Amino acid sequence: MRILVEQAPEALNWMIDEGDLKLRPMLNRIGGHSAYRGHISIDGTGKPFVEALKKVADRGGAKIRLNTKITWLWRRDWDGPVLGVQAETGRRTRNIKVKKAVIVTSGGFSRDVQMRTSLNPSLVAEYNTTNQPGATGELIRYAQAVGADTLHLAFIQLYPTAEPNTGVLDAWALYPSRSPSNGALFVNREGKRFVSELERRDVVSRAEIKLVNKPAYTIFDQRIVPMMTTPQEIESGIAKGRVWKADTLAELAKKMDLPPKIVEETVAKHNQYITAGKDPDFNKPITKQMRPLAEAPFYGVSQWPAIHHTMGGLRIDATARVIDIWGKPIPRLYGAGEVTGGIHGSNRLGGNATAECVVFGRIAGINAAKEK
Repeated sequence: MRILVEQAPEALNWMIDEGDLKLRPMLNRIGGHSAYRGHISIDGTGKPFVEALKKVADRGGAKIRLNTKITWLWRRDWDGPVLGVQAETGRRTRNIKVKKAVIVTSGGFSRDVQMRTSLNPSLVAEYNTTNQPGATGELIRYAQAVGADTLHLAFIQLYPTAEPNTGVLDAWALYPSRSPSNGALFVNREGKRFVSELERRDVVSRAEIKLVNKPAYTIFDQRIVPMMTTPQEIESGIAKGRVWKADTLAELAKKMDLPPKIVEETVAKHNQYITAGKDPDFNKPITKQMRPLAEAPFYGVSQWPAIHHTMGGLRIDATARVIDIWGKPIPRLYGAGEVTGGIHGSNRLGGNATAECVVFGRIAGINAAKEK
């Protein structure tokens, strides 16, 4: 954690300077955080971060092999180094020999229903997931087969505000994460608040799951829009049916099939709490950046939990070396990002995954490059 915190600013500056990363001129307070520290890319998604890293990789001469599946890690014995990987490209299988090291950065395992339910049986197959199709955890299992230790595998995070029907983490699913620090609120199908909107993701997810009816909703107004997104993105969300827009709260509630009178009362009470600086219902920390919802038009977006981040994974040390079950580094094997465990504890705070990937990816790369 100390390494993550201390090296995050340098990692961010590196992406800006070397990868031409563009950020919005604002900071967000994401659920569970105690301060406004979340950086947002220019288009509001993770894509610019990936593109910045790809620019750095291309500039450094990295060869990126697409449509290539790793199917094994080779190691001769429990004391020797990792020798290479087995890879499949189409119908061709080949072995790629290690010159310096293997760095495992294959992400989590939320897409592997059997793996996740064997570790946490409560996360049944009916849960959607926000993750890409390759988040299947096989590299964790291959590393275990050659002696790697793991930790915290049962700690699996739900993202509380994914798209309700598919679990997709689209641009509009990010609004409930970003808007509460500016004054937005969550309501249930009855039009009432049910949790502190700035609670940790596990707390919000459990509160939503306990609701009688699916889904839950975020309500915000025009004043919040420039703090988290663009008018064009809002209009695109309206066209896709992901965002509701209305000139009054009553009209918005009708469009969202919520009771108008109760929604008006809920928003009015929440506005009073923001003005007073105290939330007696759910003890949400009220800050000076929050504004009462009073400027039309008003907006709404639906949300529901989906499996998002697996906090557990391969055990690494401060130099990103993968550690074996006897507490020794496995020679020439490194790990970084969601495939590793032990950094986020039982529930990751939003924004820390990108920081972890870049901080420990850089550490792994620097140390792997020093191998003979």
